[in-house]
Amino acid sequence: MSSNPVESGRLHPVTALRRAWLPLSAFGWIVWENIDDFSRVVDKIGFWGPATVAAFLTVGVIAITFLSWRKTAFTLTTEHLDYRYGLLWQTQRRIQLSQIRTVRIEHPLFGRPLGAQALTFSTASGPTKLAYLGPRAASRLHDAVVDQTGAPPTKTEDGAGGVARVTAADLALSILLDVEVMLGIVIGAAVGMGPFLLSGQALTLGFALPWLRYAWRATGKRFPQQHGWIVREVEAGYRTESGLFNKQQYTWQRDRISSITVHQPLLWRSRGWVRVTGGIVGHEDLVLVPVATRADAEKMLVRIFGPEVLTVMDTPTPVSRRARWCTLWWRGCAFSYTQDFAAGWRGLFLKQTITVAPTSRVLEIRVEQGPWQRRHHVAHVTLELPGGADVEAVNRNAEEAADIAAAMRRSSVKASVTGTPIACRAATVGGRGEDQ
Repeated sequence: MSSNPVESGRLHPVTALRRAWLPLSAFGWIVWENIDDFSRVVDKIGFWGPATVAAFLTVGVIAITFLSWRKTAFTLTTEHLDYRYGLLWQTQRRIQLSQIRTVRIEHPLFGRPLGAQALTFSTASGPTKLAYLGPRAASRLHDAVVDQTGAPPTKTEDGAGGVARVTAADLALSILLDVEVMLGIVIGAAVGMGPFLLSGQALTLGFALPWLRYAWRATGKRFPQQHGWIVREVEAGYRTESGLFNKQQYTWQRDRISSITVHQPLLWRSRGWVRVTGGIVGHEDLVLVPVATRADAEKMLVRIFGPEVLTVMDTPTPVSRRARWCTLWWRGCAFSYTQDFAAGWRGLFLKQTITVAPTSRVLEIRVEQGPWQRRHHVAHVTLELPGGADVEAVNRNAEEAADIAAAMRRSSVKASVTGTPIACRAATVGGRGEDQ
């Protein structure tokens, strides 16, 4: 039995132009590959004959693309979202609303002059994008999906709920001061350009292609993607907005956040900067804010998890001296836990990270002890989470590792049976969190 439709419609007409570039490019490539035959035809029948054929084929491709767009439609019901497309071969995708994790609004550069927008629905099996939609259609569909799935609304008035704003100067400087990125670029340049400098053969420049790809993704691509980054607080979480060319919005829901990781590269420490990433069920290492002060990061953590999270973050317990035989950076490893939260510290020189997660999100507790660790009576404890980085207690004393695992099992079971949802806890103590 099908449900009554809540919202339905077609995509924006500019979608037809967006889809036409591929067949037109294929047609141009075929002509280019057969340019000699094409020239002989021109010599025999004159210029206007081939021009007419080319124009006819171009109009035909555009017409077929337009008709294909006319067959593209979406229907939202109370149970699922249907997306149909295709002219000769009809394809229908159905997304169950219960499987939708997040709804993201994007303002692509190509469609921005016409007000066209795109909606991306993230599920456990991957993202599905509807591009493009008119501003009113995108707003109606977004609000309807939010209402049906219970996700928090992502629209606020300009300037309302502002939590953090990253300036272009701070973003550019933070990228340049990221030692891990710059070290990777330098090493990649030495490896990629080395064969060319030694041999002088132009073909050896092919070894530099992986380096160029890494350098672009780490700097050139990262800056326009994170340009104008704004974090706003909405009813049940946070909304991030960013983009120099393609504007995008992403909503973080408190009750779906499985972990938060605070990163601090070496050269950021003098400025007190950190980068905050997190995991939502089905997603890993999503950026909440690319660069912020440590105080602002702690305020965000308090608003998401409640003030109890500061207790676990302020009381790291370092590993014992016997761990020095199992890892070089043993002084940078620490762990702390309470009944509701667990936090793990990693890193000493290039980058320090703190990963904190509620025990109610733990899926599996794993204790590992290799032969070398067994000889020195230490063991790893790993708290596996449904998204984001796992929380690890690295090279703890064997007896302590067993105690940690037992305590985490008790807390996880108690939280799953009688625990209060994170969103409710954070909403209850939100006022106190702002005073921290």
